[in-house]
Amino acid sequence: MVVSSLRLALPAFARLDPRKHIHNMKISFAIIRRVAILSLASLAFTHSIDQSSGASSPLTPGVRGLATRAPKNMKIDGDLSEFKGAFCTPVEYYNSDLRNRAAQFFYMWDETAFYAGLRTLDEKPANFAPDDRLWEGDGVEWYFDARRNANFRNQAWDTNASPGAVHCYWVGLKGTNVQGRFCLRPGYLNAIKKTGIEVAARRTKVGMEVEFKLPWANFPEFKPVLNEVIALDAELCYGDGDSDPKKWRVARSFAYGSPLSVQQPASLGKVQLVDRLEPAYWPVCGAVMMPLRCDTAWTQNSKPQVTGYLALPPDQSDQVGKVVFRLLGLDGKTLGDYPSQIETFEPVGNFQRAKAQWPADLATPGAHHLLGIVYDKAGKELTRIAPRLVSVGMNPGY
Repeated sequence: MVVSSLRLALPAFARLDPRKHIHNMKISFAIIRRVAILSLASLAFTHSIDQSSGASSPLTPGVRGLATRAPKNMKIDGDLSEFKGAFCTPVEYYNSDLRNRAAQFFYMWDETAFYAGLRTLDEKPANFAPDDRLWEGDGVEWYFDARRNANFRNQAWDTNASPGAVHCYWVGLKGTNVQGRFCLRPGYLNAIKKTGIEVAARRTKVGMEVEFKLPWANFPEFKPVLNEVIALDAELCYGDGDSDPKKWRVARSFAYGSPLSVQQPASLGKVQLVDRLEPAYWPVCGAVMMPLRCDTAWTQNSKPQVTGYLALPPDQSDQVGKVVFRLLGLDGKTLGDYPSQIETFEPVGNFQRAKAQWPADLATPGAHHLLGIVYDKAGKELTRIAPRLVSVGMNPGY
C-alpha cells in the first residue's frame, strides 16, 4: 500500500509550481507516512487476530480429534453448560435402543487440567459395582496417554509409578444415587497420584450428565500448551440398571478405537489441544465428530431399502447445510447420491442425525462403498466420512 501511494504521488510533484513544490511535497509525504502507519497497524491487528484464533496453526499429522479450550473458572458440578461449543464425539446414534444407548462425549483443556463431559440417554441409570470395579455398570472407561517419550502410544500399559499414561474409570452413580466416583485399573494402581481429580454428575429428564477433571499435575512431564498432542480413547459402558452382577455390563462403545485399547495405548486416537473448532479442522476430525452407519432393516413394508445414518455433533449442527450419502462402485464410479433428512430424536441435548435410504439392488453387499459428504450452509464441503470398519461390542463379528 505504501509503494502504491508513492507511485501515485511522484508524477504529481513534476507538475507542481516550483514555489509550491516543497510545501506540497511535505504534505504528500505526511499523508504517505500516515497511510503507512495505518497500514502497518492494520496488518499487526490482523496478525494478532490470526494468532489468537489459532486458525493459522494446522493440525499435526495423524491427529483424529481435538480438545477445545475451556472457559475460565471451570466448575465440576455435573452441569455441562460450560461445554457448550466444545469438541464432541457422538456414539451409538444408530443403535436400535436409542433411549438407552445414544451419548455425547465432550473434550476441553486449560493450563490446569483436561476436562471431559458425558451426556447420555438412559432410562435406567445405575452402577452397583464396588468402588474398585467401576466398569461393571453405567460409566466411562477412560484411556489417556500424555507421555513425551518413545513410549507414547506404545503396545503396553506401563505398570511403573507415574508413567505419564493412565487407564481408569469415572462414573456418576453409586447404585442409583448420583455420586461421582473414580478408580484406576487393577494392576496399574500407581499410574497417577490422583491429584485433584473431580467427578460430578446430575440427572436429566432423559438420562445423565457427568463431568470429569483430570489435572495435568498427574502428568508432571507434560506441559499443556496450544497445539500439543496427547492420545485418548473414551469408552461408554452400560448396565441397563440391573443389580445382578452377571448383568452389570451389557454394552460398550468406543469413540476412537475398540477393545484393543484395553491392551495397548497404540489403539488410542491422537488429540490436539486447540483454541476452538475451526472449519479447516472438519476434514480431519469428521470421522469421530460425525460417525456413519448403514444397514438393511430385517423387516420392511416395501422393496428392500438400505438406511444410512450420520450423527451430528450437538453444538455444530447449525453449521451443516446438507448431508449426502454417496454410493460408489468398486471401480470408484458414483452409483448414486442420496440427500438426507435431518431428524432430532431427542431435543434435550440436541441429539440429531442425518438419515437417507436407497434401493438395496443398487447397494449389493460386498460390491459397493459408502461415503457421507457434509456441506456447510453455503454449499462448501466440510468433511467426508466412511463407515467404521471395527468391532466395538462385547463379541467380534457382524
